[in-house]
Amino acid sequence: MKRSWYFCVLAAALALPAAAQVGTPASSNTASARPAAASSATPVAGPGNVSPLLTQVQAAARTTTADVSLLSIRHWKAASSAKNDAETKAESIQRNLTVALPTIVSQVQASPNDFAANFKLYRNLDVLYDVLASLAESAGAFGSRSEFDPLAADLDRIDQARRALGNRLETLASAKDAEIARLQSQVKTVRTAASAQPKKIIVDEDDKKPAKKTAAKKKPPATATVTPASQTSNPQ
Repeated sequence: MKRSWYFCVLAAALALPAAAQVGTPASSNTASARPAAASSATPVAGPGNVSPLLTQVQAAARTTTADVSLLSIRHWKAASSAKNDAETKAESIQRNLTVALPTIVSQVQASPNDFAANFKLYRNLDVLYDVLASLAESAGAFGSRSEFDPLAADLDRIDQARRALGNRLETLASAKDAEIARLQSQVKTVRTAASAQPKKIIVDEDDKKPAKKTAAKKKPPATATVTPASQTSNPQ
């Protein structure tokens, strides 16, 4: 029963819409040691303006990495299986934030309008959000409030970045659809213009010249062979 308050708070935070989740305050004991929270307004990064979003993601990654490292999971009043599960999730989150996420962010920085790179970042943030939500729930149930509150704030920041990236993906998809439609229209126009032009018939000049008649060669007249009389008469 003494942990039921944490379950209620986390359940309410996850159930509320994004506008209500923004700006979850951290506890007064941890507020001074933590970086300033991100703005409650979810930015919408256009196709050519990804830097603010990536800065938001990197800031959320730094604070979450620090907060997860401060968890005293072994001191939680929980069964060994629950502690082991929480430690596994904490290690997975740390690896993601320090290895996988920076690599994906670099890919988006190199190709801001690459849809595949942006979608890969969105999918990573989505998975990260789910695992962190589970860890925050365990911290609320078995840990202290000073452990739960920072994770709840981190969860909110990652959710903001995830939603902003979702808006960006929608903008990128619309821009690419418009570009495809424009190219298809150009191809159709070229084909229509080509089919409307009259076809030219090319006549070979040699075909106009009459064929030369070849005179037939006359056969020489046949010559009769005359046999002398001396050769045909027998001598007496």
